[in-house]
Amino acid sequence: MLLNVPPLNRDSADFPLSFKALGQVIEAVGTPDFVPRLTLFLNDIVPLNVVHIERSRVDHSRPTGFRREWIGSSGVGMDSGVISEVMTLYYDRFYDSDPLFAGIRGKIGTLLVVRDIGAIPPGEFRQRLFDEALIAHECVLARGTPHAQDSIALERALDAPPFTLAEMNRFRKVSEFLFPLLELHASTSAARRVAHPTSFLHPLAQFDARIAADHVRLSKREYEICAHLITGRTVPEAAEIIGVRTGTAESYVKRAFAKLGVRTKRDLIAWGQTCSRLAAL
Repeated sequence: MLLNVPPLNRDSADFPLSFKALGQVIEAVGTPDFVPRLTLFLNDIVPLNVVHIERSRVDHSRPTGFRREWIGSSGVGMDSGVISEVMTLYYDRFYDSDPLFAGIRGKIGTLLVVRDIGAIPPGEFRQRLFDEALIAHECVLARGTPHAQDSIALERALDAPPFTLAEMNRFRKVSEFLFPLLELHASTSAARRVAHPTSFLHPLAQFDARIAADHVRLSKREYEICAHLITGRTVPEAAEIIGVRTGTAESYVKRAFAKLGVRTKRDLIAWGQTCSRLAAL
């Protein structure tokens, strides 16, 4: 949902801009501390749990016409390992087809977009990126030029309220200070982290490639259990996520492992990594 947020009165006491905190963000430009400092600064303006920073540049060699770069992510009260895992999966499998960014890609000017997570159809995109990560609310602020688009996404957890219009108003206006810093930081060699590296694939993407290459037939439940094990879940945790008893989940594991010829979770991950066709992806 694209929002038209009214101008902010900077003299309002409701705008908690700390110039000391902004100075710390400025000092961190071009260093690994930039995204964490920016996250803490934004958390003072709009309480949040996760921040994602991205840049899209025109690249006619890509199917979408743009090359997206992940500048970084950080969190407040969220496990950094979980954030990194979710973003790695996102760029491996979903970034080209994300409907939110497909809708604003190439737009010029400043846009504020709210993602209605509750309206996302059930499926792997919603389950893996939002439901399992316990994210319930997201708003994205993007600023585009004819050559590039920078974006800052704020996310809140399940136990947090939705973003209010007043909060999104503050977020939009503070971008006047932040986007120039983001552009400068993104231009430094230390910040360049391309969203679609060719030298690394998430273990689940490797597993999917091996399944396709070897024409292995797993049932829907067998695949789901394997996928959860590969991404670090235990069998009981996976059983709870897909809504079956632990004993039933264990039977899916046994059947899947028999088809794949593996005995342990470590074997399962290694099985995907041995796909001889990964180099062609």
